[in-house]
Amino acid sequence: MVTLTVSETITGTEVADGLAGGDNGLDYGQVVNGSYCPVTTQSANTGQQDLYLSHDGVNPITDVKMYVDVYSGTYGGADTAANDYALLSSLGVSDTGATKNNADGLSRGLHIDMDWQVTAASQFDYTREASGNKRIFGKTYSGLDGLSSTTAFDLHVDAMSYWDGFTEADATTPVTGSIGGSADTGTLGNRGHFKSRFYLHTGATQGGVFQFDHVINYAFTS
Repeated sequence: MVTLTVSETITGTEVADGLAGGDNGLDYGQVVNGSYCPVTTQSANTGQQDLYLSHDGVNPITDVKMYVDVYSGTYGGADTAANDYALLSSLGVSDTGATKNNADGLSRGLHIDMDWQVTAASQFDYTREASGNKRIFGKTYSGLDGLSSTTAFDLHVDAMSYWDGFTEADATTPVTGSIGGSADTGTLGNRGHFKSRFYLHTGATQGGVFQFDHVINYAFTS
């Protein structure tokens, strides 16, 4: 058995924010029309949710992918879990944004940037879709839209980093979808580090608490 940990810091424990409905998970905070969350200074394109994937296995885990699904906890949102998932899916499909900080007010849905070393000025830029670093759940890339296990997004090779006990460093020979185990000394990397944001377009009308599952799939050899 291999246990995957999703944390907000490189050495942190499993995310455990208190959520509406009573369960624990990740709370992105509040987002307003024409912006994104978490946001620091929108004009400077700063503010993002850093997430780190690690595991307790000796061997690497492989085929690491991610997708969104209907919220599986005790729902505490403003509508229904099924409707929230349908809305999240449609937001990605209809994203017409062109500005990384939503300056044009057209970006929407859950975006990820899978280069842990990307600068604040460049993170989430739409030009990064071509390299595979940026993905929007619900938007199709080569047949993959991140809306199910069969169309999940691969964890990009640029997300792989290594924690040596003192600092975060780039993996020396990273592989897309693979995170090294306890014996790894920086070859594959023992962390998968990506950034995420939730965007809301200027024309959004539905408010209140919004909930969904962000699912990480992987394969392992014990």
